[in-house]
Amino acid sequence: MSKQVSIKEFDSYIKKMTKELHLDEIEKKELEEEWKQHLYDHYDSLRRDDVDEQEAIQIVIEQFGPVEMLKEEVNQTYPSSMKNHLFKEVLIGIICIVASVIGPGLLIGAYFQPYFIVAPIQALVVAYFIHRFIIKKQTFWMFSIIGFIPIYVIFLQFLSQMYGTPLTLELYLSEIFSLDWNRLAGINGLYEYPTLHMFWYFILLAQLVSGNNYVSVWKRMCNATFHYWAMLLVALVIAKFQTSAEWAVISMNVILLYTFLQEMISNQQFIQWKETIHRLVAKTREGEN
Repeated sequence: MSKQVSIKEFDSYIKKMTKELHLDEIEKKELEEEWKQHLYDHYDSLRRDDVDEQEAIQIVIEQFGPVEMLKEEVNQTYPSSMKNHLFKEVLIGIICIVASVIGPGLLIGAYFQPYFIVAPIQALVVAYFIHRFIIKKQTFWMFSIIGFIPIYVIFLQFLSQMYGTPLTLELYLSEIFSLDWNRLAGINGLYEYPTLHMFWYFILLAQLVSGNNYVSVWKRMCNATFHYWAMLLVALVIAKFQTSAEWAVISMNVILLYTFLQEMISNQQFIQWKETIHRLVAKTREGEN
């Protein structure tokens, strides 16, 4: 049996295990990569000990365990995973609503209006379902690149229309980086071209320094890029259906902030922060006693 066939057998084995797991697509992908690494490491070790290729494949799969048993073990942790997911969503939602309430006052001196709360809640609900059940389903890096290109071209066309002139290299370069607050925040809040790109750079940097060792950094950067810009396009579409310009601006900014935080804060990071807080609280209580 060739090594190519053995890879197909391992891939089929892992696909069966992850098919019915109660995890989102990103978590499934990371788990697949982790398990693949363990399978192939063990396989290579057996082959170095002169174990027959077919026998090595069977030994690896048998020692790794039955598919149903492994699925049950992983799914037993699902309630905890779901709880962490809900905590993360609530935290991001609160941040977005608070930003929506205080943002207009800070940026343009606007007085509080009820829609400062209603608009972000509406935007968050739409953003959550589109992000979780559509955008994040895309985890194949090549499709992410293919999908990103037309989305980015659309934004470049909007940029050209905004200035009423053909897009030049000088104009483009002036819009992709700025530290001038007056350019980072404008009539569209933070939904300005320099700010969109600055947020994008932070997302790429976060992927670059991520501790994920099972999915290559460039694949994570490709997927994060597609997820980010696709959600920004969603924000524009949603804004088109709003009844007022103010409501549209708030919706765009909430979806921008929601997407930025989703890409910056991984589930693993959130769990680590949560555990750190729990430890600090426990130490504080012990000190008081």
